[in-house]
This record gives sequence, C-alpha cells and structure tokens, in this order.
Amino acid sequence: MKSKKAIMISDHNRGERGAALISAILLSTLLLAAGGILILTTTMTGITAGDSTAEMQAYYAAEAGVARSLEVLRGNVASTPTGTRASFHNVACSRTLWASTSGNLVNVATDGSSGFRVTSIVDLDDQAGAKCGTASYKPTRLRIQVTGIGPKNARKNMEAVVNRFTLEYPVNATVTLPNTSGNPINFNVGSSNVTSVSGEDAAGSGAPPIAAFAVSNADYTATNNVIDGCAPDGSSCNGNGPNITPGDPTVLTSGNTPSFLQSVQTARQFMYGNEGMMAAAMNQGRYFTSATDALASAAGIGASNPDGVFTFVDGDLTLGPGNPTGQGTLIVTGTLTLHGNFQFNGVIMVLGEGRVLRDGGGHGDIFGAIFVAKFDRTGPSTDVFQPPTFDTSGGGTANIQYNSAEIDKAKSVGGHAVMGVREY
Repeated sequence: MKSKKAIMISDHNRGERGAALISAILLSTLLLAAGGILILTTTMTGITAGDSTAEMQAYYAAEAGVARSLEVLRGNVASTPTGTRASFHNVACSRTLWASTSGNLVNVATDGSSGFRVTSIVDLDDQAGAKCGTASYKPTRLRIQVTGIGPKNARKNMEAVVNRFTLEYPVNATVTLPNTSGNPINFNVGSSNVTSVSGEDAAGSGAPPIAAFAVSNADYTATNNVIDGCAPDGSSCNGNGPNITPGDPTVLTSGNTPSFLQSVQTARQFMYGNEGMMAAAMNQGRYFTSATDALASAAGIGASNPDGVFTFVDGDLTLGPGNPTGQGTLIVTGTLTLHGNFQFNGVIMVLGEGRVLRDGGGHGDIFGAIFVAKFDRTGPSTDVFQPPTFDTSGGGTANIQYNSAEIDKAKSVGGHAVMGVREY
C-alpha cells in the first residue's frame, strides 16, 4: 500500500506530463526554421551567383564588342567579306561597322551563351547625317554603342567615343617655324626657282591654299612684308628666288599655333611627357636613338605601309639615297638633312635641335607639312623658342607642298584615339 507521501508526489508529476514533448516540438520548430533559412540563403546565394556570372559575361561580351569595333576602325579586321577596310566616312554614313554582323548578334562564347550587338553608330559632329552626301566630308568623332548579352538574357550596354586622329592639331601652314626669342631665324630657301614651297593642296580638295610659311612676329616685318629679306612673293632671298605660294607668310598667334607649340613647356610635354610622343613611340616599338636603327627596322619609315607609320628618331636623320621613300608621322630631335632623291608623305616634326638642311643633287619632295622648333629638352619655365634653322639652299630640286590627305593619314598613325569608354 502506497504511502501518503508517494501519492502526493505522483499527483504533482501528473501535472507536468507533456512538457518534454512541447519543448521538443518548440526546439524542432526552431531547428526547422533555421534549416529553412539556411536552405533559402543557400538557394538565393546560388541564384545570385548565377545572376552575377551572367551579368559579368554580358559585361565582357560588351567589352568584346567595343574591342572588335576598334579593330575594324583601325583596319586590323576587314569591314566587308572582300577585305575592304572601314573608313570613318563610310562607318559614320552607313552606320555599319562590318557587313553581316553590325546589328546582329555576334557570339563570344563557343556555346552561344553570350555575344554582342553594335546597336548605334553616331557621328557626333553630324548626328543627322546631313553631311554624308559630300564625298569629301571627313568625320572626326564617332560614338559607338554596343549591347553585351549573357546567359539568362543578362544585358550590359557600353559605349565608346573614338577620335579619327591619334594626334590632333591644326595645320595652318606648310612649314611652321615658331621663334619667341626675338632673334631672327636662320632662314634660306635658296636663290633658284627649282626650290618651291606651296600651300596649294596637292590632294585636290578645292579648299583655298594655306600659308606656305608661318613664322613668329619677330621674323615678320609687317611694313615690308618680308621674312629675313625675302620679298612677299618669295623671290629676292639671294637672287632669283624660289617659288613660294602664297608669297606672304602668316604670323603665328595663340589662335593659329598648334597646341603643342604654344610654348616651350607645352612642346616639352608633347614630346617627353608621360603621355608624350616619346612614350607613345616606345609603346609602339617605334622609338630609335639613331637613324640607322630607324631605317633598318621592319617598317622602315613607313614606305611599305599604305598609311605610313609613326617614327621617333632621337637624333639626326637624312632623307635621301638609301631611304628614298617614307610616310606617316616622323619626329626628329636632331638635324634633318634632305639629300638627293627622296619623297616623304605626311608630317615631319623637327623638334629639339630645330634644324632642317638641304644639300646634294637630285630631286626631293615632301607632301604634307613640316614643323620646326628649337628648344632644350629640360630647362626653366621661362624658356622661349630659339631661332630654328630652315636652309634649303643646297643643291638639287626641293619641293615641299601641303597635302591634306597625307596629313590626315599621318595624324592617324598608330590607330584611332579612344576618347572614353563607359557603361550606360
């Protein structure tokens, strides 16, 4: 027979029956909720990772589209099945980069999961295309918009603004000779009429001629209209005189002087700055410390290239026998000697020593433009341009003539300049 105390304990425990079950259910519920959250988080993480990967693939596809467009513009990829190269005019007016692919999806991935479309090509200076009817019109800036498409229909839009010229500067005279020292330039175009400097456009553009020479005010006497003793028509320098067309030179001002010759400081930056011509030449493998190395290079000075090349010679160079032809943009920091038979098409910059000489027999032609400036590579900010030397009085026939088409090619050597790329 149970005692009274045992009966009391039993009755008390009977009231606590089911408590463990409730605790277990509550704990299980908490664990189930935590597990559900963990599963949901894992699932969402997987979905997010998948979406992120798709977005990244779309972004890279858009980048590939911009890169491909630049390759077409630079002529590294044919714009038509027949191998025709694109031109800024054709691209701007047809609004097509290459046949059968512009506007259509171009696969980037081999499985077709990602690709790009060129969605828009706009001439920023003629957005309505009103100038396209003029065959001679030459656009300078294009905006190319590309849509990259990835898995799950992910999309990224990207655009690039491309300048037709790597080097952008005005050419207001066939030969430009800045001199801010106050001392007269060393100028002699010879006494023979077989020497000529002309601002008439050899490309036949129909545009009015530019000045044959551009000089600083110190080298131009407005009262007598002379350059160091030469008459306005270019004659009487030392006798009969050469053929200078137009005869009167233009005076350099801040408005008509190329930006890289506005001052000695801008000239140094243009030549030797972090993004200057020397650095650009090194990046392209076109920097040479001797004329021998430049002429012996695979591209020479551009004779074998239809558009020419960029050549930077840190020293002296002779154009003449042995290197009869060159084209593109040529920079010489020493003395440029014109000797014997030769032809150069494009832009020549003799910046540094600022010395151009003509000697020997034969016939030499330069079609394009020449810039000649004398300044030290380093120095104080107060430095001025010293008197350059331009002496073509040596033997042989010398002809220097403005050519807008060759100048355009020279500005574009090394590819077009990308002004900016952005996602939108």
